Amino acid sequence: MSARMLLSTEPVSFGFVVRRFLAASITAAMVGLGTKDYFTSTGLWLAVSGGAGYAAPEVTDYILRWVKAKGESELKKVSGNAKTKSTETKAKSKSRK
Repeated sequence: MSARMLLSTEPVSFGFVVRRFLAASITAAMVGLGTKDYFTSTGLWLAVSGGAGYAAPEVTDYILRWVKAKGESELKKVSGNAKTKSTETKAKSKSRK
């Protein structure tokens, strides 16, 4: 993963690198600890934990984008309902006069 970021031609920030590094290392460590007793081959065990660490930053980015999109859609619903209610209230008050 480090080589992938170093060889990338896209400009990245320090926070981006740290976030991806932490996502990969935490995931690889958790998968490694969780699967250690299931594999008799050390190479296969390391390959599984390394593969999980390699995929973790992309999965984390996808989840963050999904949560952000869900949050924005909920905000639009709430702000849309507030505008609709205030418009209905104004219309009712004008019709009563």
